[in-house]
Amino acid sequence: MRTKLVLGAAILAAGLASSVAQNVYSLNVVGYYNITVPSGLSLHANQLNTGTNGIQQVLPSCPDGSLVLTFVNNDYTIDYCNGGTWVDNNTFDPSTTTLPPGKGWFYNNAAAAGTVTIVGEVPQGNSLSVALPSGLALVGTYTPQALELTPANGFPATTEGTLHLRFNPAISDYVISYWLTGTGWVDNNTFDPVTVQPGVGDGYFINNAGPSTSWVRSFTVQ
Repeated sequence: MRTKLVLGAAILAAGLASSVAQNVYSLNVVGYYNITVPSGLSLHANQLNTGTNGIQQVLPSCPDGSLVLTFVNNDYTIDYCNGGTWVDNNTFDPSTTTLPPGKGWFYNNAAAAGTVTIVGEVPQGNSLSVALPSGLALVGTYTPQALELTPANGFPATTEGTLHLRFNPAISDYVISYWLTGTGWVDNNTFDPVTVQPGVGDGYFINNAGPSTSWVRSFTVQ
């Protein structure tokens, strides 16, 4: 999947207030990235805030028949593109699914390979948190960065036996990495060391072998 991130494509001063006691500044940075999607299934994540992060705001256009699958309580919730609008796949009511930063989702593209553009505000702050429960979770890196999943970057799910699962559309299967104490990530089949660095817009599974935790990050656009 090829991604392109443009930060600061527009920099909007959301508010500027001052008083005798202090100056208060608010800066919103708006950007976008492009995800190249194949025909069929691929795994992605939204890393920008788009209003309420409802599916219709994050993915405002879609080929009819396309699906988005989100992983909830060890099962999938499916939304269906009907006439360019996302609806619940079971009821055909308007979808209530949200795709916030930190959450991964499958996109089943019903058309030919193409590009999906994600537009929104870059998350900033000191408590950008991705929940990593014990067991399986479908997540994405909170900020629009290609970060290695290592303790150096604050990644906490490093109990031996933790798995990272990357979906490869070319083979319709997962590439699995295993956290080995004292070594880090290794190939789940060969145990050769590997680098686990999801790209911008990539979703991925973490099968956390340890207790529930959260990946909390601080991020500011200078």
